[in-house]
Amino acid sequence: MPDERKSCRMKRFLTWMIVLCCIGFTLAFAAEKPASAPPLPPRIPEMNTAGKVLDVSETVLKIERTLKNRTEIMEFILEKPFLQIKAGDQIKVSYIERDGRNILTQVAPAQKTAVKKAVRKDLPKEIKPVAPPAPPVKK
Repeated sequence: MPDERKSCRMKRFLTWMIVLCCIGFTLAFAAEKPASAPPLPPRIPEMNTAGKVLDVSETVLKIERTLKNRTEIMEFILEKPFLQIKAGDQIKVSYIERDGRNILTQVAPAQKTAVKKAVRKDLPKEIKPVAPPAPPVKK
């Protein structure tokens, strides 16, 4: 009899431990999750182009660029004045488009790059004679 009591108590103890563990895990999973960070605003791509300066002031820069044999005038809003730019300079600009306006972010002098032609290898001066094909074998 004492063995049966001991066994019954042990079963009851293990059952309560399992129930308490299940309740603990349930509470842990049901706990409020921390709020996630707000989504980032969409990234505004930075674009660039090159052209000839037509007009420059403290707030506006106008350049003329040529694309596919078509010239167009682009106007940029300056956030800070660029004092080293003069009318007639060839420049490369980086800008972003915000509210339908081009905002200038960076200016650099345009570097003209020459297109390199493919180097042609010279043919050898001596052309080695090619042996005539062997005659067919007769049996």
